[in-house]
Amino acid sequence: MQKQNKSTFWLFYILIMFLLPVTEVFSSDEGGEKWFATVDGYNISEAIYLSVLQAEAKKRYYHGRITEERLAELKKDVAQDLIDQILLIHEAERLDLTPDAEKIRLEIEAFDQRYKQDKAWQADRERVLPLLKKQFESRKLVRLLEQKIRSDFVLTEEEKRAFYQKNLELFVFPERKKVSLILKKVSPSALFEEWQAAEALLSSLAERIKAGEPFAELAKAYSDDETADQGGDMGYQHEGMLHSDVETALNALDVGQLSQPIRLLQGYVLVRKEEVIPAQQIRYEDAKEQAAQLLFRKESDLRWTNLLKKLRDSATIVRF
Repeated sequence: MQKQNKSTFWLFYILIMFLLPVTEVFSSDEGGEKWFATVDGYNISEAIYLSVLQAEAKKRYYHGRITEERLAELKKDVAQDLIDQILLIHEAERLDLTPDAEKIRLEIEAFDQRYKQDKAWQADRERVLPLLKKQFESRKLVRLLEQKIRSDFVLTEEEKRAFYQKNLELFVFPERKKVSLILKKVSPSALFEEWQAAEALLSSLAERIKAGEPFAELAKAYSDDETADQGGDMGYQHEGMLHSDVETALNALDVGQLSQPIRLLQGYVLVRKEEVIPAQQIRYEDAKEQAAQLLFRKESDLRWTNLLKKLRDSATIVRF
């Protein structure tokens, strides 16, 4: 009895944990199995649906409790995925797509070698290998179909240019601010007095800068930042590149104006806004490659979505 349990577990482990989605469990035979759904005459057993549901639940919510709302969403996703696999495999076969037999052979051989010392695998090997081969073939078919649908088209120059014109906001070089900085590092665990001393130092430096002393010279002498050797010159920064508190301070400054000391996790900083280059529209000639990539991705996703919708709409699907 113990041996039989191990054998059954191994088959389940192979089919569910390694080889989702499972195609061998689809059958047009009636038999006495309890079915979850029938897709164009091919049955999905309730046992497989529940097994896949359990495996997917562990994968998605390994560290958390599943709410009723999430469970309902998970059930819907698993059911749709199982149904889609049948539809996609049938479509790949209709288009006469053929997986690479040699690659499949090598994958099966690698799988076999990986578990050759496992007694449970050896016990079930001859029975499972045909299922394994079918599973690998099915997965390859779906991948071939997706590659074909997603890439079997050519974008014209007119389409690229039209996409650019309709989405000008995607092709903008953001506003850039030239920033100078002086940092006085303080350990997060330092005593209050150390933080107070760092703030006082930067306040005094700010007064000296306002009195006419060169920012760069003071940065070289006092800054703990890696830009100290460059006189605190951080170059041009755009939105999102700096700490949010520094961004807020800079946005409130005029060009040439110096901030008050700003406390950050690593210490206190002074920043000065040196220059602002406004946002600029990128010319089509310079954005052509990016436009083509974005449009290709959009069209690729649309073609795949449309195929799934077409297959679902034309299929005969019965849920029990």
